[in-house]
Amino acid sequence: MFSFGKKNGTRAMVAIMLSFIPLIAVLMVFPQLGDQVPMKVSSAGEVLRWGSKWELMLIPAFGFLLSGATIATGIKNAKGYRDDKALAVITFQRAVRNATVQGIVFIVATGIILYGVYTGSGIGI
Repeated sequence: MFSFGKKNGTRAMVAIMLSFIPLIAVLMVFPQLGDQVPMKVSSAGEVLRWGSKWELMLIPAFGFLLSGATIATGIKNAKGYRDDKALAVITFQRAVRNATVQGIVFIVATGIILYGVYTGSGIGI
C-alpha cells in the first residue's frame, strides 16, 4: 500500500478504518435490540417485515468487503503500471478515493437503518 506513496497509503488505512465504523455502530446498539426488529416500514409507519437483529450485521460486512476489495483491486491495477510510477500512483489513488466514498456511504446507510430499527419508525421506504 505504501509503495504508491505515503499519502496514498495513509488514505488507504483511513478508508479501511472507515469501514469499521458501521460495525462499531451496530455493536453499540445490538444489546438494546429485541430478537426481532423492523426491517421494512411503510410510509404510514406500519412494519411490513420483521427480521432478526443479526441481519443488521450484513451491512458492515458488505461495507468492509467492498472497501477491501476496492483497495485490493487498486493495488492489482496499479502494479500493472510498473513502468510508469506516476500512472500507478494515480490508479491507486483513484481506488483509495472510491473506497473512502464507499465507507462514508455505508456509514450513512448504517445510521439511517439503525435509526429506523431503533425507533421502530423507519424512513418510509
